[in-house]
Order: sequence, then structure tokens, then C-alpha cells
Amino acid sequence: MIEQNRRYIHKEIGRLLSDIWQIKELAEQEYGPQHPISKKLASMHREAQALLQEVT
Repeated sequence: MIEQNRRYIHKEIGRLLSDIWQIKELAEQEYGPQHPISKKLASMHREAQALLQEVT
């Protein structure tokens, strides 16, 4: 059960990374890369990547 949970968490963090990246790209197109929203999404993406590395 624990291994199954780990695989699920790994999969969901990967999905989260993908979603954040897509939203970040859209925000950069709309507002530019220096806008606070774009910067926060980039920060969220880095944090999610760090979580994924901790899980693996």
C-alpha cells in the first residue's frame, strides 16, 4: 500500500508540474515574464520540482 501511495504521489506531482508550466506559459504571454503572477507560477514550478526530487 505504501509503494502504491508513493507512485500515486509521484504521478500527481508530475501532473501538477505540467499544469503549472502550462499556466505559467499562458500568464507570460498575457502579462509578460516580469509580472508577479508569472513569477509566482515559476516559483511554484520550482517548488513542485523540488518535491518531486524528494519523492524519488
